[in-house]
This record gives sequence, C-alpha cells and structure tokens, in this order.
Amino acid sequence: MVFSININKNARNPFAGTDGKLKPINGVNGSPISIAPGFPDLENEFNQMGIKYIRLHDTLGIADLDDYCQANRTTAANQLLQNVPANLQSKCNPFCAEFINKRTIFPYAAAGMRSNNLNLALKNANYQMTDYYIKRIMDNNPDVNPTNIEREVMFRVGRSNWAGYEIPQNFDIYASLAGNLVERYSLNYKQTGLPRKISHWEIWNEPDLHFFWNNNRPQTFYEFYSKIARAIKAVDPEAKVGAAGVAYGYNPNGEYLDGLLNYCRSTNTPIDFLSWHYYGNTSADPQNIIDLGNQIQTTLNAYGYDNLESLCTEWNSTPFASANTYTKVQSANNAAYIASTLMYMQYCKVDKAYYYRGDASSFGLFNDNDNTKSKYPSAKSFCSYAAQSFGLFSKMLEDTPYILGQDNTFNTGITTLAAENESGNKLNILAANFKVDYAFVDEKSPPTDTALYTQHYIDTNRSVNQLNDDWSKEHWFGGVDPNTVTYDNTVTQNAVVAATDPNGTITSRMRDYTLSDAGLQLNINNISSSYKGYTLTAYRITEGGRVDRLTPNDVTSSITISMSNGTITIKDTAAKLSTVTLYSIELK
Repeated sequence: MVFSININKNARNPFAGTDGKLKPINGVNGSPISIAPGFPDLENEFNQMGIKYIRLHDTLGIADLDDYCQANRTTAANQLLQNVPANLQSKCNPFCAEFINKRTIFPYAAAGMRSNNLNLALKNANYQMTDYYIKRIMDNNPDVNPTNIEREVMFRVGRSNWAGYEIPQNFDIYASLAGNLVERYSLNYKQTGLPRKISHWEIWNEPDLHFFWNNNRPQTFYEFYSKIARAIKAVDPEAKVGAAGVAYGYNPNGEYLDGLLNYCRSTNTPIDFLSWHYYGNTSADPQNIIDLGNQIQTTLNAYGYDNLESLCTEWNSTPFASANTYTKVQSANNAAYIASTLMYMQYCKVDKAYYYRGDASSFGLFNDNDNTKSKYPSAKSFCSYAAQSFGLFSKMLEDTPYILGQDNTFNTGITTLAAENESGNKLNILAANFKVDYAFVDEKSPPTDTALYTQHYIDTNRSVNQLNDDWSKEHWFGGVDPNTVTYDNTVTQNAVVAATDPNGTITSRMRDYTLSDAGLQLNINNISSSYKGYTLTAYRITEGGRVDRLTPNDVTSSITISMSNGTITIKDTAAKLSTVTLYSIELK
C-alpha cells in the first residue's frame, strides 16, 4: 500500500515558512565564477537553479582578508587534493598556497599587525581581484539571466579553509581592515562599480574548531567580534553584522552561541544575525534540521533576541572530504537529502541558508562526468542530481510561494511540501524519499548506487606566475599580473589547542519505512467547484536519470491522477527511495 498524504487546498499554513510563504533558504557557498584554473564558469547553471544568495567562502583567496597558506600544512587538509590525479598531486598544494596567498585582499596584513602599523597592513591591497568576482556575481550576465535574478552576496570576514588558523595578532588593525572593506563594498558600492551594496557581514568562520581559530578562550573571540562589529557599524550603520558560522550548530549553552549572545547583550555589542552550520554526519537525518532550528530559537529567546535573523551558513549531508563523499553528495540520494532539508527548514528557525557548496569545487553541485554512455547521452553532464533538487525547489519558490496545510507528520521516508500561487490556480508539490543510512555520510564508504563520478580538479599545468596572459590576468587576478604581487602574511602556526566538545548530540528520528517503500498517494482536498479540470506535469530525479539538463525526467505519463468531488488524487508507485519528484498542477 502506498503512503497517503492529505493536502488542504482551502487552508494555507501561516506557521510554516515566513508567515506562510516559502523561505529563500536555497543559497549556496562558492561562486558561479570559476574560482581557479580547471573549474568552469557556472552563471547559466546558477541562474537555472534560481540561486540568488551567495556566501563568499573558500574561494581560494577571494574575499579573504589575510590568508597565509603553507603547502606543507598538516593540521588541515586541502579539500581540492582528493580530485587531482595521483601523478599531479605533488603540484596541487604548492600551487594552491601561492594562488591563495597572492589573491588575498591584504597581502601584508600580518606584517602590519606584527608591527602595529595600519599603513603596512594596507600595503599593496588586492582589491581588484575581489572586485572582479563580486561585480560579475552581482551583475549576473543578462544573456543567461532571463528571470533577472539580482544576486546578493554575504561577505565572510576572515579566511578560507587551509589558510592559517592563528587568531589575528592585532584586533584593532583587523577591525580597520574590515571597515575598509565595508566602505568599499557597502557604503561606496556605486563607486566600486557594484549594482547593490553588500548588506550582510559574517565575522569569522567556525571559531569552535581550533584549526580555524587556535584559541580556546571564548572571551577572546567575543572581544574580537565586538571590535569588528563596531568597526563595521561605524562605517555603515545599516550594515548587518553577525557571527560566527559555528561548526556545532546544535550546542545548547554553547560558548559560541549562548556565550556570544550573552556577551552582546551585556556589552551592547551590535548583532543582527546568528549564524551556524549543520552537517548530517552525526545522524544522517535531514529532519534534524528542525531540532537544530528549534534549539536556535530557544537560545535566541533566552537572551532577548527573539526576532534576530537565524542563518545556516553551511549545510550538507557530511563535511568530510573524500572521493567517495564528492560523488555521494552529487547523487540522487543526496538530492533527496537536500530536498528533504529544504522542506524541513520551512518548519523551524532558519531565515536563510547557504548549502556547501554550489559550484564545481569539492562538495560542489557540478562535476566533469562522462555522460556519453547513459540513457540520455551528452558529452559531459550538464549538472548533478543534487543540482536538480535546487532547481525543483526554486520552481516552487518562484511560481507557488504560499504553503498549504498537509497531514504529513514526517514519520516515514517521504517528505512533502505543497504550495500554491497567489490566485490559487497553480500548485506545486515536492516529494522526496530518503532513508537514514550512516554509511551514506561516512567518507570511507563508497557509494552503493553509482560508480564514482569524474570531478573537476585544479589545473596546475602552469605555475601561478605563468598565469599572466591577458585572459588569465583578468579572470583570476582582476587584471593584475601575478608576478607583481608580493606578500607577507607569515604567522607562526602553533600547536592546535585542545578542542571543547559540544553540549549534547542530535540523534536520528524514528521512521516507519514500510509506509513509504511502495510509493506515494496525494489527496488534494477542498478544491473549489469553480475548477472543472486540471493539467499535471511531473518531474523526477532518480539515479540513472538524465543530467544533460537541469530539468530532470518528465514522468507525467507514469502517474495516475483523477478528480472527483473537489479532490484530486495522485498515485505514484515509482516515488520510491532516493527519488525527488515535483508535481505541478494547473487548475482550470
């Protein structure tokens, strides 16, 4: 027997989303502009996915203040290395270190902080490189932007992964550097050539992981945050500031959540949003985002910040890098995980979210897989199944933003979300079928439903300084010749201090998968008698389905649908494990 869900066409749900409307939680980390040689530009693909919100993080020096990369660093792995062929791996770390160090905005920041000399910290600032990326991201090539998406960029103040973990040596100078960027990209954005200002400034990333912030005295981070936040507000009082992209988003009474809010309240330090991360590696259950979001709301309430923005600035099924992981996060199974999470986020305190990550880099949504032998042949895959899940959700967000009531209690493998347009004659119902499986989030376990996908990898055929032809200078360095870039962000990297474990853990919720293994029946009730008919179009993501375009397989002909006495009944016996289906209905 298929699992049956009732949807009330006559009752919008004011308690889901934002006052009953779908939340724009389909942002991503990364960039639609190639971050390095070997990776593609993806402006067209991002537009087709409906990606409006971008968090600039881990973009190999772009939007980073003071990166100091060491090719031989052992305290954190270069996530790009796993995809590089074995015979080229020896070139990867040295190339990445030089590439990142030459693209960081303030290449003498550490030298200036060592000397307590702001002018030295500002020496040879590389604004052009970050300018180039932000302009292209925001301008959004109109040739591939038919829906006129106006992208918004979140600026993460700090460093990227693998770019040094010692805390800044001089908080006052670091605050001045941050203020300098706010002046450029927020207050004077028009003079910089941007179509819009950058409004959100996230201060640091994962200070609760000491290979990002090598200090286990939380008060030190509070003081750092206060310096930066006040400096940003001094330049642009309308700018939104927040922190800290904590790794342990579920951490009741945590020092970088509760402790930070308590500090801000007691010292009148400005804070406009609280940011946190959620990866599913501890439970493999996308529904736990509800537990985490509810805990964040409880934390905000406890310190009088009930309406503060709650931003999930990184999320995915796992944070652990491996060739196995990079295929699994692009699979149809992860598409079901992604779609489930996007739906669950409508029922908890998540105001915006940024998936890690949206481009073709490690953990990304795009690969270089050969598709010529598939049922839907093309020279290369246009996208991954995971990317298609974002496309289906964006269709709901754009076309049918008003959430309808349903009786799905989320106690099976099937997650559903129904929404309609303002006039009520068009409905979209998204359904994902995902089964919790710890092997899926284990980076050592290979995928069980597909061979490893071929991934893009960084091209080290030329050295960084050899990227000095006109096209390369423009594309990677904003027009600057890399041979002219010097830097001194050298900081002695000390032993990593002892970490503090989070308070509490999330465990997966109980499910009855026997109810969802046979497919799905949707009963759309209370349809007005003024409607006499309908049209249905259904698209399904499934492993082995087409990836030569962002729109997945049309499966309309395989679905049974009928209308009687104000109820439309859809029966779909193929909506089984590791699938995502969008049912689009137009009433007539």
